[in-house]
Formats: sequence, structure tokens, C-alpha cells
Amino acid sequence: MAHRNGSAGATAAAGRAAFVSPETRSFQIPGPFPLELGGALPGVTVGYRTWGTLDADGGNAVVVCHALTGSADADLWWTQMFGPGRALDPERDFIVCSNILGSCYGTTGPTSIDPATGAPWHGTFPAITIRDMVRVQRALVDGLGVRRVRMAVGGSLGGMQVLEWALLYPDLVESVVFVASTARHSAWCIGLSEAQRQAIYADPLWKDGRYPADEPPVAGLAAARMMAMLSYRSQPSFEERFGRRPQTEDLFAVESYLRYQGKQLVDRFDPATYVTLTRAMDTHDVARGRGDFEEVLRGLRQPTLVVSIDSDVLYWPWEQREVAMLVPGARLAVMDSPHGHDAFLIDVDRLSDMVADFRGRPAAAAAAPAMPGEEAFAERGLSLLVLGKGKVGRELLEQVRVQRTELERDYDVLLRVVGVADTRGTLLEPRGVDLARWEEALAAAPATGPVDAHSAPALLDRLAALPRPVLVDLTAADGMEDVYEQAFRRGIDVIASNKRPLAVAPRRLEALRAMRRQHHRHWHYDTAVGASLPVIGTLRRLVRTGDRVQRVEGSLSGTLGYLCTELGRGTPLSLAARWAMGLGYCEADPRDDLSGVDSARKALILARELGATLALEDVEVEPFVPPALLAPGTPDALIAALRGHDEAMAARVERLRRAGEVLRYVARVTVGEGGRVAARVGPEAVPLEHPLARLVGVEAHVAFTTARHAERPLVVQGAGVGGANTAGGVIAEIFRITSGRGAR
Repeated sequence: MAHRNGSAGATAAAGRAAFVSPETRSFQIPGPFPLELGGALPGVTVGYRTWGTLDADGGNAVVVCHALTGSADADLWWTQMFGPGRALDPERDFIVCSNILGSCYGTTGPTSIDPATGAPWHGTFPAITIRDMVRVQRALVDGLGVRRVRMAVGGSLGGMQVLEWALLYPDLVESVVFVASTARHSAWCIGLSEAQRQAIYADPLWKDGRYPADEPPVAGLAAARMMAMLSYRSQPSFEERFGRRPQTEDLFAVESYLRYQGKQLVDRFDPATYVTLTRAMDTHDVARGRGDFEEVLRGLRQPTLVVSIDSDVLYWPWEQREVAMLVPGARLAVMDSPHGHDAFLIDVDRLSDMVADFRGRPAAAAAAPAMPGEEAFAERGLSLLVLGKGKVGRELLEQVRVQRTELERDYDVLLRVVGVADTRGTLLEPRGVDLARWEEALAAAPATGPVDAHSAPALLDRLAALPRPVLVDLTAADGMEDVYEQAFRRGIDVIASNKRPLAVAPRRLEALRAMRRQHHRHWHYDTAVGASLPVIGTLRRLVRTGDRVQRVEGSLSGTLGYLCTELGRGTPLSLAARWAMGLGYCEADPRDDLSGVDSARKALILARELGATLALEDVEVEPFVPPALLAPGTPDALIAALRGHDEAMAARVERLRRAGEVLRYVARVTVGEGGRVAARVGPEAVPLEHPLARLVGVEAHVAFTTARHAERPLVVQGAGVGGANTAGGVIAEIFRITSGRGAR
């Protein structure tokens, strides 16, 4: 057996390996390692972490067991359980948490290489049980020199492991904390698990579990996660948080939330791993092979704390009461919470108090209450400076104001808007801007002018001094690449919907990206194309997984899509343009839309994601209207100029209608011989049977034709413009900075 430092995710795909903390170590168990249901593994690698120091007699260990999609990073998903006076005190305890057998965060599982084939096991990974997981953990603690486990603690799947620790190793384990779990998987839970697995099996990419590593059945996994989320919360919590509130005109807020949760898991987990672990959970029954169920539980000798959640609809409260009644001397503690099963990951301070009291540490717990707000923010906070108070900026601030409590509970991150800036001046409040009165406060701030390369250094110095600073650029300003560079130098992450820094000269963009890499900062800009639609993300995934992209085409401008729809309904061009401006669909200067420059920037961004070194002037652009109509001037002057073109545009649309065609503004990025990339944007006549002809209003449509998607292109479609959509996408980007280490 051997240990080694560094990431234990070498056997996982690169994307998942990014979510294995650098503190994770590896432990090798030589094979063969026999499995309860038959067969053996040729050896097992265990990813694990420890906190504290093991006593000389090896007697102060605490084993923490994680849940379904969790990792060894217990200090990240159970942060408030750690610290002096808390349930897990590294000054007194030697805390061990390992990634479970069958998972994908550093321990042998379906994503590991099968030595017999040289390829990942995926769906051919042998069946495992909870007892197999605990036997692996026992080998680990033995290798670490542990001679006594003071406490085994875990919630959900972790609680199942805890019971097996007590039953398999009664002379080693001194006490047990069993949280929101069950002593045997019920028909209800087996049914939920099977429904989720069927979603994965129904994905054509599943291929009976024999999918290539670079093309996993992610749609099935996302659907499975969405189903699971419904059992992790409660009906009252969903009603309180979401109700029937719309996120967009065609999407409820709860739908958006579930889709986001599905995408987040896809980015960090593996479908075959999900299948393997849920099947292992279905085998869970403490009485299997041991005799009568009640007698098995009555045979537990260790002091046991049973924690139940009154609103849990996954592992119902009666299941914990049953355990508490049967285990001699067990103590039952009930968390009254609206959050359902997830309460053990949300109301962690209360759980920590319960466990500390059970361990006989009430005095220490009383002396060390929950961390003060500023201390907690220093540890888990994000400091946001928002540039731009237009439709997107205003909507972002409102979404943060309304949803902040729920978002912080979901992602264990504290959000604080510390500044807002417009072209007149900047408001900076290190303790947080009052989002109910930000407009008055900004209006009263000094008139320092816009944030640009000249004014940014002093402002960014102040932002950099705050916990986890993030610059959020929602402007359409030129020259922001210089501001980003200064931000990266100061350790500030950047989230942006601004397309202009992405369309600068190729050498300038590469220098900016090199600066980001040098300082290890985030720069997320997916909302620059398609608002909240995963256009850039989809293209990036295709490229990173080795697919050969041949063509990207579609309607990238929600504004021009809206104009084309209205023209088809007989609305004059000038009136449709006025409506689009009033609805906030246009760029800050509507001429950017009508000239095709905005669409050209988007096409250029996509071309560069393919590795092209094109400049903006390399994009072939045909304007939506004659250039003579787009002379600089006021919005009213633009509308007046367009009014003179109403008849000509209406005649053009009518000719197309008679020919069975419609007008659409189409962007095309093509990869030719030798990998040469070309880009074009312009108005086109589209046949009625073409998917672009069916777009309505601000809908965007992007089709990716690749080597793997040659006959039927991969399509992304939905609302491609709008403050609420873009703001929602920006919030998702913000949480990408900290997401990745799931606990459930």
C-alpha cells in the first residue's frame, strides 16, 4: 500500500479532475480486492483528505462519509461543521474523508481504466455495495495508522456507510452519527433511483454503458439530476422559492433552476458512476445476510445519534425513528426545516450543534457560536463590482436581491454586490450595496466618469482587497480589455457579457488570455453570444472532446430576428425598430444591430473558439439595411431614416413570401480545407421548411455540424436576447467560479 501527494484524479476525465482539490492524496490498495456480490478489482486507488493530527496511540480519528455525488472535500461541502467548538475540530480530532469506491473524484470507479481493455470501465464496472465502500475505507484508515474511530458520521448515502461501519467493525468504532438516511433502501427510493437510471439509459449516447469518454450521455444524466433534485427538497420550499414565477416569457423559474442543476452535475460527474452508485444504494439493507432486521439494529453497541429532517421526502422521518427505536440507547434529534432532505447541507450550523452536544462538547460549542458575518464572508464570499446599469445590469441586481438567500443556500457561497458603476460614476461599498436603494446611492456618488483604463487602477486596488473579488462587465464599452488585464494582475476574476474585448485584434486577445492564465483567474463570457443559451459552451465542449466542427450557422441576433418576425407580419421596418428599442432588445447603439457588426462580433467569437486567428475585418458582413441609413445621430434620426426604407423592405418581404421564403439574418462560420475558418453574416432568403423560418421574435438558433453530428446537426435554440435571460446567464457564470465540489 502506498500514498502520494497531489491530485488523485489522474484516472478521471480532465473535466472531473478539475473538481478534485489539490489537497487530495491517493492511497493504493493492492489487488485483487474481492467484492461482496462476486468478482474482484485488480487494485483500488482511494482519493482522500485529512484534517488535524493523529494521536500517538491512533485513537482520535473521525471518519466522515459523503453522499451520492460528493467528494473527499468535506471542509468545502460541510464547512460549518469544522472548527473549534464545532462537530469536527481539527485541533482535537484526526478527521478522514475519502471519495467512495465507485465514484469519480480520485477513487477507483467506472471512469478508471480497466487494465484488461486499456479503456475506462464505464458501464462494465463490477457491481458494488455499501459494504464494499466501507471495507475500502477501513483499509485506508488502517494504512493511516488509525487504531480507534471515535465517531463515524455521514448523511444520506453517507449515513448508510456509517451503519455499516458500526456493524462491520464494532470493536473499532466508538460512536455513530446517522443523518437523514435509512437502514434499508425502501421501494420508494429504489423506484426513484430506477427512474433516474432509465433517463440515462434512454439517452442514445448511453450505448449500454459503452460510450466513449469524450461523448458521454450527458442529456440523460442531466435529466436524472433534475428528477433527483425534486426529492432533495420539499414541496413547500419550492412553492416559497419559485411559486409560478416566470424566469423568462416561456420558462418558469423552477424549470430554469432544475436545468441549471442538471448542467452543473453534467460538468462534474459521470453517467456510469451515477448508475453504479445508485445501484449500490439499492442493495443497502443492514439485515442482508445477517438475520432479522430488527435484531440486527438491536445488536448495535455504539452510542448513536440519529438525525431526522421533518420535511424529508427522500428518506422519510419514520425511517430514522425506526432506527432510533431499535438501536439501544440511540438519541433522536429532529431538524425542523422547510428545505427537505437537503437540510443537512443547508442548516449546517444546527447540525453541528447537535453533533457537538452528542459528543459532550456543549461548552465549547457555546463558547464558539456561528461565525460572525464578516468572518463567514471572508471564507465563503464573492465581492461583485457590476459595471453597467442598463437593462441587463438592472435585472442582474434585482435577481440577486430577490434570490440571494436561496442562491447562497444552494451553493454555499455568500454574494455581496460591493459596487455599481455607470458612465457617470461609481458607487463602492465594501460592506455591500443596499440593493433596494442602489439607484439613489449611485446617483449620489461622485461623478468620476466611466470605468476605463485610466480610472480603473485605483478602483480595482480597492476591489482586490475584498474577499474573492469579481468584476462583472455588462457594458458595451470599447477598451475594456485594458481593464480586464489590470483586473487579472490584481487577482480579480471577470464575468462579462461585453463582446467588444473578445473582438479585439488577435494578438491583443491572445495577450489578454495569456495574462489570465498567468494569474490563474477566471474569465467567463458565455453570455456574449446567445444570452443564457449555451452556444459558446456547446461549441467549447465539442472542440475539447475532439469532435471536428465543420460548420456553425444560424440566427445569432435576437434583435434582427424580432425585426424579421415583425416584417413578416406586415409591420413597417421603422415601427418594428422603434418597438425593439423600446423593449430593450437592441444594442446600446441600434446601428450595431442593423449594420450587422454585432452579429459579426458574435460570429468572430465563435470562430475564435474554433482556434481561428481571424480579425473582425475578416468577417464578411452584409448589413440588414443600406449603410446610408445608418449615419451617426440620435435614435429619432435613425427611425426617420428607416421610415424612408419602409416601402422597399416591405416589397422585399412580399417577394420572398410569394416565393415561399422568409427573410432571416444568418451567420455562418465554416471550416474549410486545411482547417481554414471563414465567417459571414448577412440577410438571406430562407425556405419555409428550414428551421430558421420557424423562429419567432427574439429566438436564436445555432446549428453545429460536426464529424459526429454530420447528418443531424446539434442545435441550440431559445430566446437570444433580453435582460432577464442575460442576467440569469451571468448569475450562472458567477457560480461557475466557485462550483464543482458537490456534497450530495
